[in-house]
Amino acid sequence: MRAMAGTTFLLATIAIAFAVELARGALGNDTVLLSLGALPDSGQLLGQYWRFLSFGFLHADLCHFLFNVAFLLWVCPVVERRVGPIVLLSVFFAASVLSGVAILLKHVVVPAAGTSLGASGGLFGLLGAALVLVYRIPPANPRLRRGLWLTLLGGIAFSVLPGVSMAGHVTGLLVGVLAALLVRLHVTSYLT
Repeated sequence: MRAMAGTTFLLATIAIAFAVELARGALGNDTVLLSLGALPDSGQLLGQYWRFLSFGFLHADLCHFLFNVAFLLWVCPVVERRVGPIVLLSVFFAASVLSGVAILLKHVVVPAAGTSLGASGGLFGLLGAALVLVYRIPPANPRLRRGLWLTLLGGIAFSVLPGVSMAGHVTGLLVGVLAALLVRLHVTSYLT
């Protein structure tokens, strides 16, 4: 099996960020999470635009972290095998940043206490891309397609729970779908 450089990079970056959170005692502590780069649910960014990037690597607790790692390990290889690590990372970062923008806009309208964070906006972007790519690049594995659709249904169902950002998830998903529709498919050598 070919090394998955993009998947490995995302996994390592998220794991390092979580280790920093643990070392700083950030889990459950909004003040420390904000100091590490979470988005403020007050809707007040105060010119700190770097938070649109950093919030996507932080996680609220161990369960949140493990759930997103499992999501990453399932979806990233599907995308990376079809379009390579550069497109994978581009889709993740675009979906993550734009999901952060959507979350912040929601909180400008409906401010709240707390923080928003997590890789799921970027991962929903990769899920959207994977769903498009498994139809654009033959041969298609029907079990893989069904698994991705079930992941989407489960993810949307999870998104309606309190404290989970439907705005971030849907925005990430739409960014991924659009990116996969626009990407040139000359990089088919990644298929296994």
